[in-house]
Amino acid sequence: MAKRAATDAESGEIFLEHKRKKKRADEKTGHYSFTVYARSLYISWADCENWTWNCLKEKSDEIIEVAKLSHVCWLDVRGNLDISDLSTEVVYEIVYVVKLTEGASGWELPIQLILAHPDGRLQVRKVSLLEKPRRQWIELNVGNFQRKKGELGEVGFRICEHEGHWKRGLIIKGAVIRPKQTTIL
Repeated sequence: MAKRAATDAESGEIFLEHKRKKKRADEKTGHYSFTVYARSLYISWADCENWTWNCLKEKSDEIIEVAKLSHVCWLDVRGNLDISDLSTEVVYEIVYVVKLTEGASGWELPIQLILAHPDGRLQVRKVSLLEKPRRQWIELNVGNFQRKKGELGEVGFRICEHEGHWKRGLIIKGAVIRPKQTTIL
């Protein structure tokens, strides 16, 4: 499938795949950052009434879709990115950008954040959402990786919690893959 791109001339951002992904070059280093929006993520039960899709206006005045969790017991959100556009020997971090609503509940057990390296290694972190602020975008750090020279493949990133209660009130904007020193929301 051919990638269709739209460019925001002021910010240097390039929207890919019908505004489901965004690519941005750092002005100083030239290293790319990517945002994989919720519509490009695999979200279990997203095609049922368990999730709703809402429009959100980005800083660039572009409209994207975010996924809002109505209720689910089995939380599983996955994404991946081909690393061929990433610079070698640069440490990248992956964060999920999420928001908890005021009425968010069911987050007594920690969620797992899983980073699948291109070589197959897994990096797993557990994070509690109980103490996280409500009604503001927050970043959940999945982990760091570095593309080695000549390395090809994909990096995978995942949020999951399969053993808890019914959960509600999580809004997923997407995942950001960026050089570790850069901040993009």
